[in-house]
Amino acid sequence: MTRIAVVGGGALGLLIGGKLAASGQPVEIWTRTEEQARLLKAEGVRIEHADGTTDAVASVEAAAVKDAPPGEDVIAFLAVKQTALEPPLLAALDRAVGRGGAIVALCNGIGHLERLEAALPGRTLMAAVTTEAALKIDARTVRHTGRGTTWFGRAPLLGASPVRLAGPIPEETARTVESCLSQAGFTVILSNEMTERILRKLLVNAVINPLTALLRVTNGEMLATAERRSAMRAVYEETAGILASYGLKASEELWREVIGVCERTAANRSSMLQDALAGRATEIGSINGAVSRLASAIGRASPWNDKLTALVKALSGG
Repeated sequence: MTRIAVVGGGALGLLIGGKLAASGQPVEIWTRTEEQARLLKAEGVRIEHADGTTDAVASVEAAAVKDAPPGEDVIAFLAVKQTALEPPLLAALDRAVGRGGAIVALCNGIGHLERLEAALPGRTLMAAVTTEAALKIDARTVRHTGRGTTWFGRAPLLGASPVRLAGPIPEETARTVESCLSQAGFTVILSNEMTERILRKLLVNAVINPLTALLRVTNGEMLATAERRSAMRAVYEETAGILASYGLKASEELWREVIGVCERTAANRSSMLQDALAGRATEIGSINGAVSRLASAIGRASPWNDKLTALVKALSGG
């Protein structure tokens, strides 16, 4: 029998793990700390509606990822920030997810798929992009602040142009991923266009996240002044032009999508702003820094992405 694990005890990990468990499916949540694992195992995941009322309290199995029981039949949903993809976590995944297993990577930005392929040979590697919105309230509580769509498919490796794809996904594995997410209430689509999906999300994150972190404003407040909109548009134009060389279908619709994200998540603080306020390392290197690296690889300039990367790194201390 296939084992389902969710790696990460942040907002997305708690949301996916909690919804899977609430739908009656056995799921393990692998956290970075033993303390959170003990709490989740003892008290379960509490899922809140967007208005803060309780939707469900779901019992789950939990363990620190370093202590997760290994298996050959594991499908692991990787819901961590790229800053967590350091050698200890990769080594723990290599031990816990056997060579017959699979990784569904939900990380923001780019570069993680190449690192996972190198560190976890022999596993089925899938890319996933979601527009589900969630806010972590405490170590066991997550608020589902907005419903969206989750796409998954073969992992595009964006280290070069043209883009290379990771190995194929076994049909049974694809069906399992799709069915368990659907049963949990998520809208899920098996996609042959994951390059486009990842690049679209990278574009949105590259425009919104660093500017909100630097200006200390919510997503919606980015639209409050002409000057902020102008800065957003400049970053958008530069980034969309670079990503078009890697397969992004650039159009004015993408600019409307950026604006739409700010409107739909108006009260949200971006994850980069939250990290900056908390003094944590941010994902700037895998978002705007990655855009700069893609630009350099094809001989293009990226002054906005270069400056934003440097400023956010200075802001967060590295």
